[in-house]
Amino acid sequence: NTHFREKKVRSKMGALIMKKTKKTIKVLFISYEYTFGTFSGNGVLAASTVRGFLNDDSDFDDDDDAMTTEILVVCARPTELEEELRMEKEDEEEDKGVLSVPVPKSKWGRLDKTCAYEEFATNVSEKQLEAIVKFRADVVLGVDWSSLEVYERIRKRYQEEEEDGFSPPPPPLTYLNYRVFTLHDESHRALEQRMITASTHVICLCINDAKFLRDAFVGGDDGKEMVVAVVLHPPLREDVLRDAKNALAREQPSPVTSTTGAKKKRNALTCVVRLSKEKEPERFVELVEELAKRDAFGDTLVPILVAPATSEFAEGLKKRFREATKNIPNASELCIESFLNATQLGEIYSRTKLNVHPCRKDAYGMTVIEAAAFGAPSLVCSGGKVGSSELLMENQGVFSFDYENKSVEALADFITNIDENRLEEVAKIGRERALAYDETEYARLISKGMMIPKERGVETIRELAESYANALIAFSLDYESRESVTIMTRSRGKDDDGDDVNIISSSSAKTLELEGWIITADNPHSMNTGIGANAIAKKALEHELLDAFPRVQLGRSLTSEYDSDDPDEMKWIECGYFVPFIGYKTEESKMSVEQRVLEIGRNFGQNAVYFISRTSGEKAFKVTVVPCCANMDALRSTVEMVPRKIPSIRRQVVLDY
Repeated sequence: NTHFREKKVRSKMGALIMKKTKKTIKVLFISYEYTFGTFSGNGVLAASTVRGFLNDDSDFDDDDDAMTTEILVVCARPTELEEELRMEKEDEEEDKGVLSVPVPKSKWGRLDKTCAYEEFATNVSEKQLEAIVKFRADVVLGVDWSSLEVYERIRKRYQEEEEDGFSPPPPPLTYLNYRVFTLHDESHRALEQRMITASTHVICLCINDAKFLRDAFVGGDDGKEMVVAVVLHPPLREDVLRDAKNALAREQPSPVTSTTGAKKKRNALTCVVRLSKEKEPERFVELVEELAKRDAFGDTLVPILVAPATSEFAEGLKKRFREATKNIPNASELCIESFLNATQLGEIYSRTKLNVHPCRKDAYGMTVIEAAAFGAPSLVCSGGKVGSSELLMENQGVFSFDYENKSVEALADFITNIDENRLEEVAKIGRERALAYDETEYARLISKGMMIPKERGVETIRELAESYANALIAFSLDYESRESVTIMTRSRGKDDDGDDVNIISSSSAKTLELEGWIITADNPHSMNTGIGANAIAKKALEHELLDAFPRVQLGRSLTSEYDSDDPDEMKWIECGYFVPFIGYKTEESKMSVEQRVLEIGRNFGQNAVYFISRTSGEKAFKVTVVPCCANMDALRSTVEMVPRKIPSIRRQVVLDY
């Protein structure tokens, strides 16, 4: 079913991405939860993803060839009257691009192995299978392990038709990992391992999930490959983004009167998470109980618990919350038990002074981003185990607190002593970041992630290796200085001593012993992710490096394609950090640093990092390309690079970065 011609597009470090250049790519989207009886963030994100694909009529790389997406959704639908509802729903939905599969309502509301994932597969009708095969998808996106059995039925049908000579091979599966179930329940390991083995690509929500998948599972048909997951943060859903932008517009000064728009009074201390044990909402209830003891509630602080769940666990927490807040005016309005739409949530977030995200670990925590979009910062657990804190970092959209080791009394102290000006400052930064990323951009990045070759061809690896070895590299020993930047390219031979330029800003630098690493977070997995996404990733990389090497002063780095015949041309530029190390106490300590740098590189989707060194009395630097993953070992090379006097225009560009 290759009705597209393919075009090679140069991306990160010369990697080749295969881009579809005709008008349409067909995507089969399989998700247990979608729009029928949505009960968790999975259904919300599934709907966001589909909308993003349908709304994206632009090209990935700003080329002349536009691309649109045709999508067919297969999802579960809870029902008590399967046979009566099945036929009418099939006929009704086929034209809408949604095929719903009836599953027992008694098993609805769960995503773990007690859900109706087996019925989801077995209840796909023959008519639906025919429609799916007729659709001729180019790729399948499967949400979580619960989509695998459905995919296997579809694959089997393709194979049956292939044997009869009527069908192409089944489309490849990309695993959209919305939640790593094995993190909380080891009994899901075999289910998630099967999904990984069946998938060509893995896309997850945060770096912590990518780390766990890499460390806990194996990839490849032979079970010997490292699992390399692309990390894509989920976007604000369309209706939340619209309402958040409208709320921001109402707060802006009027162009006619120059008066500031009306702002709601922010006095709410909110908690908007599912009342289930893994979300640890009892921490918020304990906080409210402690603050109530201190008589901390009043005009400037009012607790709000959004709690539509009705389980025994949830009802117990709601009872405790009502008891703690019974003396607050309008106490009956503080525990909200109805399911809220985007507009209603926006109303609460617009009143929120601080949103408390109470769990120690969370795959993402979309309510943190939603709150930020309406100008409400969140409090999250420190340690970086809440995925949304990768986008909204500490003091840049969120505050952090050590839930693991500090008491509820200490948490109450933090809440009552927080500075109002700091709240506003953190909220402003978080709002800008939350509003900058939408469903369309998320779908576009998924499309790029799907097109990364699982096993790169020899030609592609060779070109990528050459790009690394022949790049222009610029670095400095400190981040701020523009005068101490060394710019170098590969030596052209034994008589090439480079240009007579100052190195590292001092004449004594020619005898300086220097070792260090150059690492970037730009364009993970060879995707052109854009300036905004790269800037956010770079800030997260800085945080990770400072956490790993607290006593090291980071410098800055830049790598760029370089052609001595056309030195002004800069087809790609990537910015990052220089991590200096001058001497190691032991060989073990050197290897430990190397392994940590490579781990960070993997976590940020990098194919390789640079290790640079220079011995006393030498002008040339030895530059080694060090692959971050074992299956990219063909990238490894060591070359000599020497300082260069590059054209002034290009040098200015390098210094400005």
